[in-house]
Amino acid sequence: MKNLNEDVIFEKMNPLIKDSMTNEQKRETKKLISCALPKATKKIVNLNFDFWFFKMFYITIYLGSEKRKMDRKFSLTKLSHILFIIFSTFLVFLVIASVLTAIFLALYYIKSLIGIDLFQFHLLR
Repeated sequence: MKNLNEDVIFEKMNPLIKDSMTNEQKRETKKLISCALPKATKKIVNLNFDFWFFKMFYITIYLGSEKRKMDRKFSLTKLSHILFIIFSTFLVFLVIASVLTAIFLALYYIKSLIGIDLFQFHLLR
């Protein structure tokens, strides 16, 4: 994001609306805009993907050290922590299996389109 800050966004506001606002309203609006803007982080990798067929969904992948506060407002019991790990592991394996299946089916479809016959004479002709 090239030099995207609250002043740049605020200047794009309709001039009639901007002139009708008080200084306090302008200050609060800029504060809200700055809260909504993504903050710069020192991540090693920051990948953002959106799906061309459905723009409402996107995937963001961050790779780097954890900088957030370690205080959590809830505490996990041992059972819920174990269940969370099992569910997360199952979900990761499910995603990996789905991706591998999609790749296999795409390659098989391409093979069929090209006309490559892997097992000759396996069907009666």
